[in-house]
Amino acid sequence: MVRLIVKDWKSIWKETYHDIESRVPQKEDRIIYVESLDAARKLMTRERLRMLSVVKEKKPSSLYQLAAELGKDIKTVHTDATMLSDFGLLSLEKHKEGGRDCLRPIATLRKITLELAV
Repeated sequence: MVRLIVKDWKSIWKETYHDIESRVPQKEDRIIYVESLDAARKLMTRERLRMLSVVKEKKPSSLYQLAAELGKDIKTVHTDATMLSDFGLLSLEKHKEGGRDCLRPIATLRKITLELAV
């Protein structure tokens, strides 16, 4: 599970410092903090969520196959897949396919929870 938390940076630092000092164990697989709802929207666009869903359901063997499934060009798919991988929402595994190096997208999570601080 991934928690996407929208919270101001001052609160994030306070909470993180407190958790470290108190040795509070992290229960989630991954926590991603963003400062605003707009930042969360930029990270989790409709198309990126669709990409994660297609990877989970269709299990494409390469980014080229994923691009074909999505009806998108490979450059856009590669950029989005790399960004999702950087945030730990997708895994990209290197392998050989037909004599060339490929990246296989692998879904690494079951769900994403959005949490808004008030």
